[in-house]
Amino acid sequence: MSKFTYILTFWIIIIGCLIYVNFNLSNFNNSFYGIAENNDFVVSYGGLVEIKEIHVVSGQNVTKGDTLIEVIRPELDQRIREISDQLVTLRSQKIANEMNNQSMISQLEAEIKAKRAEIESQIRQIEMQYDINKSLTNELKSLKFEADSSSTLNPTEARINSLNKDLELLTSPLKLRIEQLKAQSNPQKNPHNIQIQNLENELNKLKQEKKKLIVYAQADGVIGTVGFKSGEIVSPYTPILILNSQTPSYITGFIHENSYQNIQIADQVQVQSLADNSKKLMGEVVGVGSNIAEYPERLRKNMEVRLWGREIQVKIPKQNQLLLGEKVILKKTH
Repeated sequence: MSKFTYILTFWIIIIGCLIYVNFNLSNFNNSFYGIAENNDFVVSYGGLVEIKEIHVVSGQNVTKGDTLIEVIRPELDQRIREISDQLVTLRSQKIANEMNNQSMISQLEAEIKAKRAEIESQIRQIEMQYDINKSLTNELKSLKFEADSSSTLNPTEARINSLNKDLELLTSPLKLRIEQLKAQSNPQKNPHNIQIQNLENELNKLKQEKKKLIVYAQADGVIGTVGFKSGEIVSPYTPILILNSQTPSYITGFIHENSYQNIQIADQVQVQSLADNSKKLMGEVVGVGSNIAEYPERLRKNMEVRLWGREIQVKIPKQNQLLLGEKVILKKTH
C-alpha cells in the first residue's frame, strides 16, 4: 500500500470521527440519557434512642402504613412525666387560689355591707333626732329658733355628710381589694393560666415527638438495610433502617454543556426506556445542576469520548414500568 493510500485512509478516519462526534453533539439539543433511580426512605433520629422493636426484615415487601420500627427516648418520657406532674400541681393550685379569692371577695363584700349598715343606722338615728327636735321647736315658736333655722350652717347635715365620707373612706380600700382579686381571676392575667398554657404547649409538642417514635411506611416498597436489633442504643443521625421504593421515582440525567440552556425547571420531558421502546412516560424537570461536571461512563454514547454537562433531575409518576437503574433517553417536549 502506497504512502498516499495511508494518508488518505488517515484523513478519512479523522473526518469520519469528526462527523460522528458532531452528529452526537447535535443530538444533545433534542435528547439526553439518564438513569432511573428512587428516593430511599432512611429512618434516623436527631437524638439518642433505644430500639424497642423492629417489625420488618431486610428484603421484606411492605405497603404504605405498615409499622416498620418502634424506638424509645427515655429523656422524652421523663420530660412528659415531669410536665404532667407540674400541670396537676398547677391546676390544683389554681382551683385552691380561685376558691380562696372567692372566699376573700365574699368576706370583703360582707364587711362593706356591715360598715354601710352601721353608718346608715347612725344616719337614720341622727335624722330621727333631728325631726324630733324640729317638731319641738316649731311648737315653741321661739324667735331664737327662727334665727337658728335661717342659719346656713346645719349641724345635722354636716354630721350626716361626715358619716358618708367616713363610709367612703372605710369601704374604698375594700372595694379596691375586691377589684384586684377579681382581676386575678381573669384568664388572660391569671399567672396560673399562663404557666398552664405554656406547659400544655410544650407537652403537646413532646407528644408529637413521641408519635414519631413509631415509624410507618410512607409508601409501598422493599426493606433494604436493617442495621440494629431490639434493645440496642443508636447514636444521633445514624441510619437504623432503609426502605427502598419498588419503582423509580425520578431520573438522573446529564445534558451537554453546549445545550443545557434549553432545559429549565418545570419543563416537560418524554422518558423512554432504551431496552424497551414501549416503556414511555412523561416527566417534569425538578432540578438543574449548578455546575458543569464530567458525564458518568454509563451515560456516554461513546466510552472513548469524554463529555461534560449539567446534571438534570426529572420527577416521574410513581406508577411506572421502569426498573431501578434502567437506562433511559429523555426528550424535551414542546
